[in-house]
Amino acid sequence: MSILQLIKRTIPFFISRILVYLIFGAISLIFLGLMLGLGILLFRWFEFASGFFIFLMIGTFFGVLGLLRFIERYFLYMVKVGHIAVVTELLRKGSVPNGKSQISYGKDQVVNNFGSANVAFVVDKIIYGAVKQIQRWLMRIGNFFNFIPGAKNIIGILSKVMAVSLRYVDEAILSYIMLRKSEAKDAKSENEESVWKNACDGVVLYAQSWKKIIITAAGIVAFVYILNITVFLITVFPLMALASMITDNAGAAGILGYFAIIGAYIFTSMVKRAFVDPIAMIAMVRTYQLNIEDMEPSIDLQQKLLNVSSKFKQLFNKKDEDVQKAEQTT
Repeated sequence: MSILQLIKRTIPFFISRILVYLIFGAISLIFLGLMLGLGILLFRWFEFASGFFIFLMIGTFFGVLGLLRFIERYFLYMVKVGHIAVVTELLRKGSVPNGKSQISYGKDQVVNNFGSANVAFVVDKIIYGAVKQIQRWLMRIGNFFNFIPGAKNIIGILSKVMAVSLRYVDEAILSYIMLRKSEAKDAKSENEESVWKNACDGVVLYAQSWKKIIITAAGIVAFVYILNITVFLITVFPLMALASMITDNAGAAGILGYFAIIGAYIFTSMVKRAFVDPIAMIAMVRTYQLNIEDMEPSIDLQQKLLNVSSKFKQLFNKKDEDVQKAEQTT
C-alpha cells in the first residue's frame, strides 16, 4: 500500500488532529491578542523600558509552547498512537475490522498493546532516547571515514537528517511492537512477547537497517523544512504588512512586528503538526516495515547496543523484569 493510499485511508485521524489544532490555534491567537494589547500599553507607558517588552515576548512564546506540549501529551497522544496502529494494520492486512470507526479501533489497539496511553508514552520516550544515543554512535563510526575527500560533509548531512527524523523513527518502532502483538494474536501463540522485548528487537532492527531507512528520512527532512519555510514566509509577510498599516508609530509597529513573527511561528507549527507530522509518520512506518520484513534481530548487534546506549539497556532490563514476573506467576 502506497503512502498516498495510507493517507487517504486514515483521513479521520487527520481530521481529528486538524480540529484539535484549530482549537489550540484560536486559543493561542486570543492569548497573543491579549499580550499584544498589554505590549502596546507598556510601550505607551514606558517607551524607554524595552525590558518589559522583551520579557513579555519571551513569556508569550513559552506560554504558547507549554500549552501546546500539554495538549499533545494529554489530548493528542492517544490519537497519534491510534493512527500508528491503524497504519500498521493496513500495511499488514490492507484493512481494519468492520463495525468500528478508525479512531475507536486505534484506541482499542493502544489499550490492547500497551494497557494504557501512559504506558505507551513511557515506552515511546525510552525508545526515543535509545535511538538518539544509537544514532550518535552510528555517526561516530562514520567518522572513521573522514580520510575520504568530502566524507566529513556527507557525515554531517547524514547526522542532521537522522536528528530531524528521530521523532518519526520511534513511532515506526511503536508500529513494530503492535505488529508483533497482532501476529502473535493471529497465531494464537501462548508465549506472547512483552512490549519491552518487542521494543528492544525493534530498536535492533532499526540499527541493522538504518542505511536503507536514511533515504526516506532524507526525503522527510526535506519535506519538513521546505513546507515549514514556505508556510512561515507566506504567513509572516502579510502579518508584518498588517502590523505596519495599523500604526504610524515606529515603536508600536516594532511591537506589532515582533508579535507577527510569533503569530507566523504558531501558524507554521500548527500546519506542521496537523499535516506534516502524520504524513512523515506514515512514510517512516511504511519504510521501516518494508525494510525489516523477514529480518531477525542480531544478537551480536544487541550486545553492542547495550554497551553504547544506557536507554537501550533500560529497555533491555525492563524486558528481563517482565520475564522474571512471568516466571514467578507460572
